[in-house]
Amino acid sequence: MKHHIELLLERAGRLAAKSSNALLLTTLMGAGALACSDAAPLAEDLGEATQHVRGRLNNNHPFANEGGAAATFSTAGFVDLQNEFHTPQGTNGRSCGTCHLPESGWSINPCQIEALFAKTAGTAPLFNPLDANSATADVSTPAARRASYSMLRSGLFRRGANLPATAEYTIVAVDDPLHAGGSSTRFEFFRRPLATANFHLALNVGWHSQNGQTATPPPTAGLTAQAVGNVTGAQQGAPASAEVIDAIVTYESQLSFAQLIAPRAGRLDKCGGRGGPELLASQSFVDAPFDLFDAWAAPSHGCGSSPHRRQIARGQALFNATNPGGGSCRGCHNAANNGSNVNGTLFDIGASDADKREPGMPLYTLLRTSTGEIKQTTDPGRAAAGTGTWATLNRFKVPSMRGLAARAPYFHNGIAKTLLDVVKHYEEKLGFVYTPQEEEDLVAFLNAL
Repeated sequence: MKHHIELLLERAGRLAAKSSNALLLTTLMGAGALACSDAAPLAEDLGEATQHVRGRLNNNHPFANEGGAAATFSTAGFVDLQNEFHTPQGTNGRSCGTCHLPESGWSINPCQIEALFAKTAGTAPLFNPLDANSATADVSTPAARRASYSMLRSGLFRRGANLPATAEYTIVAVDDPLHAGGSSTRFEFFRRPLATANFHLALNVGWHSQNGQTATPPPTAGLTAQAVGNVTGAQQGAPASAEVIDAIVTYESQLSFAQLIAPRAGRLDKCGGRGGPELLASQSFVDAPFDLFDAWAAPSHGCGSSPHRRQIARGQALFNATNPGGGSCRGCHNAANNGSNVNGTLFDIGASDADKREPGMPLYTLLRTSTGEIKQTTDPGRAAAGTGTWATLNRFKVPSMRGLAARAPYFHNGIAKTLLDVVKHYEEKLGFVYTPQEEEDLVAFLNAL
């Protein structure tokens, strides 16, 4: 007989496969594709059809991922999949929900994009020249589209920004292998879409805070600016009405997303654990350590005695502690049990450095005009906005950490393919020091978020 948790995960996958036509991956390929696995699509199970009402998700509805299963909780009582967020508002068939899917943490992953490309030969609304490798990319044939959407198929969307008029630097050289459009006056770069959830524990919206920052969450002004720009930009539409924009912002502000089940550890909100999205929805926005799994730290003969639960608790302790290398994960991820930053501070963690450049990414050589200092970057982050200060070069938002297992790859440019890669990046770039066992423990914790 299968282990109870394995049955839960299998059931999560079957439910995911029936959730909605808006849920790209499971609609196209079944739950097995969530991790680009070779598993065949799960068969229909009509006995569970009553678990889902078409056009909406019940709160805590599980979706399988590599770390177990994750879910969304909405303060509205259920997750509406037919509202303004999921309805095209422009002329190209896209909606906000085209790139922000509940089964992938309200982002989208490369497996989903590849599945959609395979099904539609790159003609679905997601595949728009706006996000091709360059503005002049050839999209006339399936083969041309496959080449021209190579970065998008890796989960990366082309974005750009003009060199700020008051920038403290100049762009002195550009290496742009895909002809994305970088120049001496403009940046073009490739970024992952951020999750459109957990905004009740955030002060800013975009990767480099381009939509502004508020004093207290949710960042309503930033969400409003983002929604307005998405309709006229990504959806290529006329300006939406205030009612439509307000509905989108309200919906996003109601969503909490987190991991719900971890293999061999079970439900993350049971046996003293306080994981899952429902408890996250009532979490206060305060500077404090993670304490979701404190009850699992000590060996016992009771409900929380699983060695896998104790491993998650050890990882939590490592995350909260000052590392022997001198840093602390909590130094940036200080919002209690969410991991965003309570001050909205942006940080440079080395992800834009030239030695982290991956194929297709442009590389910009920048000259600080006051000192002659030279730096290279694949994406200048905050320095591409506002006054373009040198001190903000390569600084990016600290996003919510909940539901990480659902939305690989990681960082603004997707250079970390797994959570272990994330840990190793911090070891390499920020001097963190972990033993192999500690790396495993920390990854177990991150997967349980």
